[in-house]
Amino acid sequence: MKINTEMRMRYLKHITLLWVAIILSSCNETKTTTVADNATIAETEDARPNIIFIFADDWGYGDLGVYGNTEVATPNLDKMAAEGTRYTQFHVTSGVCSPSRASVLTGHFPARHRVHAHFAGNEVNAKRHMPNYLNDSLPVYLPRTLQNAGYKTAHFGKWHLGGGGKPHGDPSAPEPKDYGYDETRVWNGNGPTWKGDQKWPTTRFMDKDTLWVQSSSRIAVDETIDFIKENKGKQPMFVNLWLKDPHTPLWPSEAQRKPFKGLSPSKETYYAVLKDADYHIGRLLDSISELGLDENTLIIFSSDNGPAGWGPSKEAGSTAGLKGRKVDIFQGGVAVPFIVKWKNHVEENKVDSTSVLSTVDLLPTFASLAQTELPNDYAIDGEDISSIIENNSFKRTKPLFWEWRFPRENTNHWAQGAVRKDDWKLLFNDKIKREELYQISKDPKENNNVAIANQQRVNEFKQLWYEWKKELPE
Repeated sequence: MKINTEMRMRYLKHITLLWVAIILSSCNETKTTTVADNATIAETEDARPNIIFIFADDWGYGDLGVYGNTEVATPNLDKMAAEGTRYTQFHVTSGVCSPSRASVLTGHFPARHRVHAHFAGNEVNAKRHMPNYLNDSLPVYLPRTLQNAGYKTAHFGKWHLGGGGKPHGDPSAPEPKDYGYDETRVWNGNGPTWKGDQKWPTTRFMDKDTLWVQSSSRIAVDETIDFIKENKGKQPMFVNLWLKDPHTPLWPSEAQRKPFKGLSPSKETYYAVLKDADYHIGRLLDSISELGLDENTLIIFSSDNGPAGWGPSKEAGSTAGLKGRKVDIFQGGVAVPFIVKWKNHVEENKVDSTSVLSTVDLLPTFASLAQTELPNDYAIDGEDISSIIENNSFKRTKPLFWEWRFPRENTNHWAQGAVRKDDWKLLFNDKIKREELYQISKDPKENNNVAIANQQRVNEFKQLWYEWKKELPE
């Protein structure tokens, strides 16, 4: 019996070792795959890309060298465009901050959630018929969608979807983590933030914090780099990096101002913060490359609306000649830079001037890249534009809508609504009986109003807008 037992143990040990060898051999065989040029590349455990979405604040269409600015150098963003594709017809869903940001998280036009302007104090929100923060009971948000798909998610920088400390934010607003982030550190929102350039555990109102204002791009990028280093190789990552600059207040340091001495005070101030933000974005891009993540990281840069028409931005902020600015729903207010980079995927040094894109497209697109499906009953206003990652132009099938509930008749924000369909854009205000129609490819600066000659199209677009309005809450 003793001999039989020993033989049985040796046999079992032999079988076990054999199976381990087979499994290891099988695993090793899946580590390489043949590509078109007959080279072999190491496969990662998860081939889905990391996604880094950099969203600037009030950065105008013409505020980058690669979009035509000749007075301030933005070498890192220009290099990003040279290593990727630059789009000339990307739109946000509002001429102001919070609505644009709400559409990124929800894939909806912001009016669906009564986000008509920026979140302010509760009394101001009530007068605007707005809630005090973005609806936190939806079945779908961008970060939660990716979190549920296995991504490690983070939000660093601006929030401005509720909270942020009195007098301009509701202390009871949900923290960004409640929308599906694993890690957050924000301003204009509740939860962990900074005091000066040091981490701070709780919500603060920060607009009078000079050191934070001067350091905001650096500290948000530092947090992003640390997050990427900590999670590299563990699972795919998604980061919303939402910068402050060049939103007011603007208090650049003397060192930041130095390259622009001799220009007007407004240009000295404005260009100093643009250059600082560009520098720190460059640090992030270099870090991703040094970590060997270039080939598996999709990086996007954009802005939440056009440049403001007040403060230093009034003189120095550029729309590259597009009509309107922040608040307006003309192109200068809602057409913003959009640069996409993904090494060996997105074509380099390409300009796409035909694809009509929007912030409502980001949620379905990122979900597609994460290989996850959205619920059938969650009606997305945007479209999956992941074909642009495959270097194809995108043909939009859904119209784009803008609503502005606070028109002022004798300004560029007189329009109560706008519709973009195909190559045409209508702006109108029935209360003052004003209509303007533009063919954007031929007239991107919206100078030649052709509404009278195209009244049938005007009526069709207005009907689309009013049918859409019926779907909205009051």
